[in-house]
Amino acid sequence: MRRAVMASLLAATGALALPGSASAAPLTVPLLCPVDYNGETYVLNYSRGYEVTAPSNVKPNQMFTVSYDPEPINPRTEFNTKAWDVTFTYNLPAGTKVIGYALTGGYNLKDSKQTVSFSPGRVALTATGPFTAGEDADVPTLNVLLKAPATEGVVTTSVAGTSKTDTGFIWTAEDPTTFEVGQLPCYPDPANPVVLSRTTVG
Repeated sequence: MRRAVMASLLAATGALALPGSASAAPLTVPLLCPVDYNGETYVLNYSRGYEVTAPSNVKPNQMFTVSYDPEPINPRTEFNTKAWDVTFTYNLPAGTKVIGYALTGGYNLKDSKQTVSFSPGRVALTATGPFTAGEDADVPTLNVLLKAPATEGVVTTSVAGTSKTDTGFIWTAEDPTTFEVGQLPCYPDPANPVVLSRTTVG
């Protein structure tokens, strides 16, 4: 019921299609993924694609929507039999106030349950899975309704995370050879930062 009400609010306010909205082209975000093997930690270079849509311009205190759409999940068969408990964490535009959210779209999710959680300055989407290796599964687009800051300026979005314990992307998976279960914790490469969207408040 809450999701239906929020979707109605998003449509009624026009926040899903504000004048001056910008649909960003898909961007690739370089990620660092520290994993433990034989008592040592190795950092894997990884990347994921994201398409984030946000208005290019809003007025102070105006409501607007940011839509976060990651590329489909497809665990590689040489490393996984399946993956589950997948979490995408994003930075919200600084100074905004969260009004609500709605999930739209998605496919091949099967029995997966999707949940959304908020922490200061961040939002996370978790999909329980499981997701079979070698198959595309697209989690829903996360549409977050926000109230713009009262002050003028430029606000941005990005993939969150700074370390192995502060991730922007993480999943749990099973090894196809040993059947051991482990996590793939990833965070954006600080040497190659990527801004997913920019909105001018003014």
